[in-house]
Order: sequence, then C-alpha cells, then structure tokens
Amino acid sequence: MSRSGFAIIKSDRGIHARPSSEIAREALKYKSNITITYKGKSANAKDVLQLIILELFKDEKVEIIASGPDENEAFEVIKSILEKDFKFD
Repeated sequence: MSRSGFAIIKSDRGIHARPSSEIAREALKYKSNITITYKGKSANAKDVLQLIILELFKDEKVEIIASGPDENEAFEVIKSILEKDFKFD
C-alpha cells in the first residue's frame, strides 16, 4: 500500500534550502519511502539537493507519495511542512 495526496506550497519564498533541510531531516525519521513530485520531476524527500532542484514556489501544487510501514504518519508530517508558511528575518 501507499499513501498519496497533494500539498500547496504556502511559504512566500517557496521551498528553498532551509525548508528543504527541514523536510529531509523529518523524512529521515521514517522507514517509508517518501517522494515529492512536481511538473513531472520527482525527488526523494530525504535528499535536500533533490528537493531544491524541484524549484517549488508559493501556491504550487505538489504530489506526495509515502510507501512503507509508517506511510500515514510520514505523509502527514511532510505535507504539514510543505504547507508551512516559513518566516525568515
């Protein structure tokens, strides 16, 4: 089985290095494989560089697919980070 769904990027600056790092750090806590897909490109959520290469901007819709023993929790956590409105001073 797998869990899939969509998230909308909320951060004004999109998903750049710092948010990508947070996503990867959280994704590494799970045994499930977690993939984020955008405009035909896919990234392993556990890999910061792959996430940065996706070039995710505000209001873009991305697909999240989690597959493995803890897929439901992994999906929810990654979705919440992608939809987080990061504020940087």
